[in-house]
Amino acid sequence: MALALSTLDLVVSAAFTLVVAAQWVVRRRPHQLLWSAALLVWTVAVAAETVAAYQGAWSPVTYRLYYACGALMVAAWLGAGSLHLTSPARLARLYLLIIGALSLAGLAGVFSYPVDPSMLSRTDALGFVDVKVFPMIPVRLFVILANILGTLAFVGSALYSLWQLRAHGISGARAFGIGMIAIGGLIAASAHSLGVLGGPGLFRISELAAVAVIFSGYIVSSRRMPEAAPSTATT
Repeated sequence: MALALSTLDLVVSAAFTLVVAAQWVVRRRPHQLLWSAALLVWTVAVAAETVAAYQGAWSPVTYRLYYACGALMVAAWLGAGSLHLTSPARLARLYLLIIGALSLAGLAGVFSYPVDPSMLSRTDALGFVDVKVFPMIPVRLFVILANILGTLAFVGSALYSLWQLRAHGISGARAFGIGMIAIGGLIAASAHSLGVLGGPGLFRISELAAVAVIFSGYIVSSRRMPEAAPSTATT
C-alpha cells in the first residue's frame, strides 16, 4: 500500500513539474520558474520516499534527499513563487533572500551532519524514522522556519488572490482553481498530523491528495479567459 501510494504520488508530482516547467519555457514568468524548482525538489523527495518504501528501509542517501528536498525546501520555494505572482517586487525579493539563506544553511547541515544508519531502522507507525537524526540547532530549526514561512506565503497568496477576484466580482473556474490551491496547501501543511491520527496510509493519502488538489487547482486557474486571448496573442 505504501509503495503504491508513493509511486502514484511520484507520477503526479513529476507530471505537475513538467506542466509548470513547460509553461515557464513558453512564458518566462519568474513565479513559474520558482514553482518549477519547488516541484522538482518535491519530486526528488517523493522519489527518495518511493525508493525507501520499495527497499523496506531508509538509507542515509534516501533520508538525506527526502529531508533536504521535502522537509526543508518545497514549501519555502512554492511560497517564493506565489509571492512573485501576488506581492510587491521588494517583498518577493526579500522573501527569496531569506529562504535562499535558510535553504543553503539547511542543505549544508543535512549533507554534512553524520547519519548513523542504525538510527534509520527505527521507524514509527508512518513508516518514517521516529528519532531525531539531525539536531534542533541548526538543522531542524531551519526546516521549521522554512515551512512556516513557505506555508504562510503559499496559502496566504492563494487566499489573497481569491479575495482580489471576489472584490472585482470575478468568480467561476479561476476563483475555484485558486481556492483548490489554498485547500491543497492546507492539506500539505497538516499531512503529518493527519498521519499521526490515522497511520501511514492516511499520511500518504493526504500527501498525495495535497499535490493532486494543488495540481488540479493550478490547471483550472491557469486557463486563459476568452476576453484575454487577443492581448495574450499580441504579447
